[in-house]
Amino acid sequence: MLDYTDSIPLPHTGDCRFLGIDPAMVIYVEEIFGDDDTLSQHAITLADGIIDSTGGDDFVPLALPQPLVRPTPVRAARWLNFRGPRHRGLRDPERITDVVRALEVPTRIKLVQQLQLDIAPPFLIGIAESQVMAEALLQAPDTYIVCRRLRIAYALEQPKRDAQNQLYDYDTLEIYAAHLYNAADGEVDLPPETVFAGLPGVQLLRPMDCMVYNQHLLVADGGKDDQPDRIHIWRID
Repeated sequence: MLDYTDSIPLPHTGDCRFLGIDPAMVIYVEEIFGDDDTLSQHAITLADGIIDSTGGDDFVPLALPQPLVRPTPVRAARWLNFRGPRHRGLRDPERITDVVRALEVPTRIKLVQQLQLDIAPPFLIGIAESQVMAEALLQAPDTYIVCRRLRIAYALEQPKRDAQNQLYDYDTLEIYAAHLYNAADGEVDLPPETVFAGLPGVQLLRPMDCMVYNQHLLVADGGKDDQPDRIHIWRID
């Protein structure tokens, strides 16, 4: 269904999202980066990459053309949102294993390898929180691509104390995922192997937004460390 074609790097490392796509397939994106949440906006084409930009101290938003197809709000996949335990705390009093969504051993191993985590797979407990950041209809009527921000709970080898001197023996880490979702199924608890399967052709870092237009899927992928933000493109067969 998806044929990966290209990735277009953006100038910065941070968060990124789509502003919209015009009928000529010019893609408008926004980056938010740096300690001061600096804004930058770009116009992109599949053939030439970035063709126009604005940003910096004298930021002036790009003039967006009309008509413009904008990202759709999250509706079909909102059932995947949930909040579980605190971001850190004590496993036994909070019955952490009962309130998170468990991860099977193969999924734990895959996550540690894929995300290069400094955590042994047995210490990963489960999914503690989920927020759907974006959805796009891939194939009518019910097949969507969704971008999610999740928190994974993991056990500590030894208890620690936080800045308020509160004891904790589990913590959470934030990760992102993009995957298929069938709205007709009404699932609220997808198998982790589905959530973390990824998309073909490219390793995603922090998928934050998605759009489908003119038989193309586009994912705005936030950067991390020395990796810049990127726009990934797939052709929909």
